[in-house]
Amino acid sequence: SARRSGGKVAVIAIDLDKFKEINDTRGHAAGDEVLATLSRRMQACLAADETIARFGGDEFAASKRFEDMAELTGFVQRLETCLAEEIRIDGYDIRPGASFGIAIYPQDADNVGALLNNADLAMYRAKEALTQTVCFYEVSMDEAARRRRLIANDLWQAIGRNELELHYQVQKAVDTGQTLGYEVLLRWHHPVRGTIPPSDFIPIAEECGAILPIGEWVLREACREAVSWDSSHKIAVNLSPVQLGNADVADLVHRVLQETGLDPRRLELEITESTIIGDKERALETLRRIKAFGVTIAIDDFGTGYSSLETLRAFPFDKIKLDRSFMSEVESSPEAKAIIRAILALGHTLRVPVLAEGVETRNQLDILLDEGCDEAQGYFLGRPMPMERIRAARQASEAA
Repeated sequence: SARRSGGKVAVIAIDLDKFKEINDTRGHAAGDEVLATLSRRMQACLAADETIARFGGDEFAASKRFEDMAELTGFVQRLETCLAEEIRIDGYDIRPGASFGIAIYPQDADNVGALLNNADLAMYRAKEALTQTVCFYEVSMDEAARRRRLIANDLWQAIGRNELELHYQVQKAVDTGQTLGYEVLLRWHHPVRGTIPPSDFIPIAEECGAILPIGEWVLREACREAVSWDSSHKIAVNLSPVQLGNADVADLVHRVLQETGLDPRRLELEITESTIIGDKERALETLRRIKAFGVTIAIDDFGTGYSSLETLRAFPFDKIKLDRSFMSEVESSPEAKAIIRAILALGHTLRVPVLAEGVETRNQLDILLDEGCDEAQGYFLGRPMPMERIRAARQASEAA
């Protein structure tokens, strides 16, 4: 109809922002009630030439025939209002909110499938943005999506092509400066794109599933290397939420320890709260099995999740890793220092050592010493690098 009349059609991809949190904290029945309530609200706000449908999960799609952009803007504002209004469930007020991606016929695509795909790309851009909830499709989004697909394809071959390398960042006792262990960090040297930061490729690896073979390679290679060291320092290996949710990590850890001969007490697995929040009962049972081998478990990025205290109560972690964001502000923000002091007090009460990440200055380290922090890591103490370079630097220092 729009093609015949010369009009335009907007396709709007909609994704609820806090639906997973609602399901996790209030239960699936509450999630279902939220979906039903929002569906009724959006259906009630429709005018002529407007449609709305649920695609699945917490994803919706809408369409609108229009000629003037003000008509489209008004429609999107009505949808935003529907999705932002409070819903009261079991005595709690919930504000779901949503991210919107818009693609327009004929300028963005000339068929329904392409319009939906482009609206999706715009919606994911909106979800990533900090300051906007509505994004219009741009050609550059296609280019970014193509780049992600190419990186995903290359990730599956990175192990076989010997493109991955382990770097180690030292972890030291705050009071004595003694080296206690090293965090294992992954580096990818792409033959064409050069070194790709983990912040770029790890989310893609988790998205496409490549994180499973890559995570297994990291664990096995780190344990194999650690066995050859002339010290008994611990190694801390990060565990992805995808690994914990899609593979029998306990069996993998047990198998790798047997294959490499590493003392289980030298291995520490680091997880974030988001790693266990999806299926908490299953995740905690897996972690208990791993602890039974003698492996220690650390909770990473502590202080940034919404259920930190509940998570600590539910599982006996062996270490708390204080999120680096607090260290970046500790020299100038009394609030950041107060939070650090509170977390240290919590750790001492639970008899769990606290490690501060992101220590970059002598003054930050002195503050941690004054506050009674147990361990620290960061650029001030040592940058991540291959173990052979760490050894060479230590030997040069001892010779001097």
